Amino acid sequence: MTGLADSLVARIRKQRDLVQAMDEHCQSISARVTSRDENVSVEVDGLGEMTGLWMGPAAHKLGAEALAKLIVETAQAAAQVAAARQQYLTEEFACRLEELKQAPLTRWDGTTFEPDG
Repeated sequence: MTGLADSLVARIRKQRDLVQAMDEHCQSISARVTSRDENVSVEVDGLGEMTGLWMGPAAHKLGAEALAKLIVETAQAAAQVAAARQQYLTEEFACRLEELKQAPLTRWDGTTFEPDG
């Protein structure tokens, strides 16, 4: 039974490493979007929170209301990009976790055991 236990512990370690890698990737997500007129650039983190705001030299000519609207629209676009990246990572994580879950475990004698999900 030692072989099966060792195989199970190895699987658990792989799952732990996968969860850690997922966490690191999610924390490193950022997205930067620039408005079409290049007056505003916004950077957000993986949660869509603004981490940077840059304005082009002509941004002040837009007026306060138009500039505010452009900032909000650009920030929303950046948040959508970050959310898409987060969604991709989540789907990849789920796929890889399922592969680990379905992988057969090896007994001490080299035979395999396939758990039921």
